[in-house]
Amino acid sequence: MKAVLQKSVNLIPLRARHWIKHLPGIAAGQRWLVKRVLSGEPFVHVINAGPARGLRFEVTLPDDKAIWAGTFEPEFSRTLREAVRPGDVCYDVGGYRGYMSGVVALAGASRVIVFEPLPGNLVRLRRLRELNPELPLQVEEMAVGKTDGEVHFQVMPDQSMGKLAGSAFQPGRPAAREISVRLTRLDTCIFERGLPRPNLMKIDVEGAEADVLDGATRTLKEGRPRILIEAHSEMLSLQCREKLTALGYQIRQLEPPIADPLQPRHLMAEPPGR
Repeated sequence: MKAVLQKSVNLIPLRARHWIKHLPGIAAGQRWLVKRVLSGEPFVHVINAGPARGLRFEVTLPDDKAIWAGTFEPEFSRTLREAVRPGDVCYDVGGYRGYMSGVVALAGASRVIVFEPLPGNLVRLRRLRELNPELPLQVEEMAVGKTDGEVHFQVMPDQSMGKLAGSAFQPGRPAAREISVRLTRLDTCIFERGLPRPNLMKIDVEGAEADVLDGATRTLKEGRPRILIEAHSEMLSLQCREKLTALGYQIRQLEPPIADPLQPRHLMAEPPGR
C-alpha cells in the first residue's frame, strides 16, 4: 500500500499537478491519504516529471509535497534548467535541500558547487549526493556573503531556514537557536582557494542576496556568469538590480509585477554580450 501511494503522484500528468489541489474532493482525499499513510516517514522517490526529472530524492510528506510532485518553484526551476549549457560550472548559493542543485546537474553541468551553512540542510545535501552518485555535486559547508570569517547564524523555527545574526531581513522573526558558521566571499573561494569560476549562479540566501554580490565583484567583472536570484523583498530586488546594472547586466523579473513589497522576486541577470 505505502509503495503504491509513494509512486501515485507519477500517475498524474505534470500539468494537472499544479491545479489538482484546487479540486475540493480530490485534494481532500489526497491530503487524508498522505496524512494517514505517508506522513512523517522519509522515503526515496524518483521525480518523474518537470525540471528535476530523474532525480532521486529522499522526501518526507507533507513537507516535501512539491518536491515529490516535481512542482517545486516551477517557473524558477524551469528557467534555471534552461540557463544551463553543457559543461557549465554552476554555483548553488544557498543550497537548501538540493532540489535546484539537482536540476542544474541533470541539465548537463560539469560541476555543481553547493554552498550551505545549516546543519539540517547539509545532511539532506549529502543524502542527495549519496542517492545520485553520477551527478557532479560538491557540497561546501559555509555561508556566502561580503566578508570572510566566523559569524553567528540564526536558525529559524523551520530548521531548514536561517540568516546572519544582525541581519536587517525580517527583524521581528524569532530564531530557534544561534550557531557559529564559516562565512566567505565568492571572490575568496575563486581567487584564493582555487575553485573554478562559475558560468551560472543561483542565489537564494534569505535576505543576504546583495551581500553575496558584493563579495563576488571581481568574479562578476571578470567571469561574467549568468545569475538567477530569489530576492526576498522589493528592496532587496532593487539593491540587486542596481549592483548588477552597474556591471552591465541585463535583468528581467520572471513573474509579473508584484504589489506586496515583502514578497520575493525572481530575477534573471544576463551579462553583456550574451
